[in-house]
Amino acid sequence: MDPAKETPIRSAVELQGAMLGRHQEELSATRYAVEGLSAQVTELTNQLQSLRSEPTVIPPRFHSEPRINNPPCYSGQPTQCRAFLTQCEVVFSLQPATYAADRAKVAFVISLLSGRARDWGAAVWEMEAVFCEYFSLFKEEMIKVFDRSVFGQEASRLLSSLRQGKRSAADYAIEFRTLATTCEWNEPALTARFLEGLTEEVREEILSRDVPHPDLRLRRLTIPGTPTAGSLVPAEEFPLAALPESARSC
Repeated sequence: MDPAKETPIRSAVELQGAMLGRHQEELSATRYAVEGLSAQVTELTNQLQSLRSEPTVIPPRFHSEPRINNPPCYSGQPTQCRAFLTQCEVVFSLQPATYAADRAKVAFVISLLSGRARDWGAAVWEMEAVFCEYFSLFKEEMIKVFDRSVFGQEASRLLSSLRQGKRSAADYAIEFRTLATTCEWNEPALTARFLEGLTEEVREEILSRDVPHPDLRLRRLTIPGTPTAGSLVPAEEFPLAALPESARSC
C-alpha cells in the first residue's frame, strides 16, 4: 500500500480508538454513578421501612402558664419579709416551667428588692454567694437578715395585750389571727382573749346574739355611731377567719 494513503487511514483509526476509549471511560463512570445512586436508594428505602415500623411518638402538648402580677417590691421591712417570700413562691408554683431552676427563682426575688434589701441582694449576687445557687438556702439567709416577725413568747405577749381600740373589729380580728398562728394557745384561751380585746359595745353585741350557724361571720363591729360602724352579716360579706371556732357560735 502506498505510504501516502496509509497515513490518513491510520490517523482515522487512531482517532476512532481514542474516541472509543473515552466513551468506555464515560460508560464506566456512569455505571459507578448508577451503582452509587442505587445503593443510596436502597439505604433510604430501608430507613423508611424502619421508620414506618417504629411507633409514632406524639410530642407532649405545651401548656401555657398563667400570667400573674409580680409581688410588690420589698425594701427590707422586718415584718414583711416572710409575706414577700411567700408571694414569690406562689408565682413559682403557678409558673413552674419559667422558674424550674433555683437560680432563676433567686434572680426573680432579687429583681423585686428595693432600698437596703436591694443593696444586700446586689452584693450577694455579685460575690456569687453559695446560697444564691439554691433558693431554699437563699430564703433562709434572707429571713436571717431581714425577718423580725414575732413568734412564741413574743407573739403571746403581744396577743395578751392586743386591744381593738378605735379600729374596726375586722382589722382587730386580722391582727389577732396573725399573732395567734404563731402561738400555741388552745381554742378556749384564744376565744377568751379575742372577746376580751374587743370594745365593750362590740363584745356585748356578740354575746347578746344567738348565732345558730358557724357560717355567720363578723364584717365590721365598731363603736355605734362611728363612720365604720357595722353589724353581723352572712359569710359572703366578710369571712372572719380570725375569730376562733368556739367564738363563732357564741
